[in-house]
Amino acid sequence: MKMRIRTGVVKFVLGFILGALVFSGAAAVAAGLTAAPKTAEVIIDGKAVDLSGYVIGNSHYFKLRDISSALAPGGKDFSVTWDGRGNRIIIDTSRGYSASETLEEPEPGVQDIPQQTMTMDELKAEIVRLTNIERAKVGLPELAVHPLLMDSAQAKAQDFLDNRYFGHISPVYGTPTEMMLAFVPGIRTCGENLGTWNQTAQGTFEGWMESPEHRDSILARKYTHIGVGIAEGAGGGYRWVQQFIGF
Repeated sequence: MKMRIRTGVVKFVLGFILGALVFSGAAAVAAGLTAAPKTAEVIIDGKAVDLSGYVIGNSHYFKLRDISSALAPGGKDFSVTWDGRGNRIIIDTSRGYSASETLEEPEPGVQDIPQQTMTMDELKAEIVRLTNIERAKVGLPELAVHPLLMDSAQAKAQDFLDNRYFGHISPVYGTPTEMMLAFVPGIRTCGENLGTWNQTAQGTFEGWMESPEHRDSILARKYTHIGVGIAEGAGGGYRWVQQFIGF
């Protein structure tokens, strides 16, 4: 998970993904290739899943037994699409695949602002802006930025890098509730969204909105304040944290 996101064309030959043996790290080295952990988020039927994989020669590969366990019971036939803008692999069990289909990462468009052109504060502000736009669409009040919650979210993002994990339970701060109470005493309710590896605030936010659980947090009426944290790893990967509280 510490590898830099490749900027070249990423291709998925679906028949090969489904039917061929995946290189192990040792086998790939013996073959003159370099195997690295996957860099893209995997979405199955709109939900992010924890699916291990490899990047070999600019392509993502997954073990068949891992894909099988990640799918819903009986979901043996599925399509795979590549979201280059959001750096996500999307698996859809509602339609089948074509063994001859090759999907390529689109060339960046003018609407894709490189993350490097925005400061950390601008990226955080963009997440807040996008959140309040979606809340306004359904008649919900805007979330106010809480300075102490911003500190909490930033500490969580940095915690991911310092302790080399990615999840809601921190080895340092405990559960999200424990952590947010430590930073902002007196809160009555709280929630947290996490993201990793996306290259833009837009891509990260779109991924959250496409996940029912993350979307529910963004559109929860019980929350009144928001905090956002972003940390960049040595390999260029970003960790995104969105925290919510209500009093």
